[in-house]
Amino acid sequence: MAISRVQILKFLELALVIVCVALQYHAYYFYANNFHEWLITGAAFGGYLIIMAVAFVGIFTSQPLNKRLDIMFSVIGCALFIAAGAFAIDRYKDARRSKQRDIGLSTGAMAIINGVVFLIDALLSFRGE
Repeated sequence: MAISRVQILKFLELALVIVCVALQYHAYYFYANNFHEWLITGAAFGGYLIIMAVAFVGIFTSQPLNKRLDIMFSVIGCALFIAAGAFAIDRYKDARRSKQRDIGLSTGAMAIINGVVFLIDALLSFRGE
């Protein structure tokens, strides 16, 4: 069985979600300044860890997501991860130099990168590739 673009993108999305969760765990202090930031970050990292794991397993069991659902999950994931990344960067950009700050900024950068990967996935799925 050849590896397809969908499998590579889903694996990359899942790997980046796991990296974001791990970085957030090691950030010691939750970087949300208010409830809305906490909710968006939790939905992005926690929710998409489950969603991407199920989608990834579905691909390898020959039960991939419906095209519309895949596009919807990708667009929502793009928005959530870019927002969560922006919150993390905003929280840590003015902090004093420390390991905590570096981890917080890394979390934000990885979340934004994952948001871009979700956008690419949505565009390619919409085009039918």
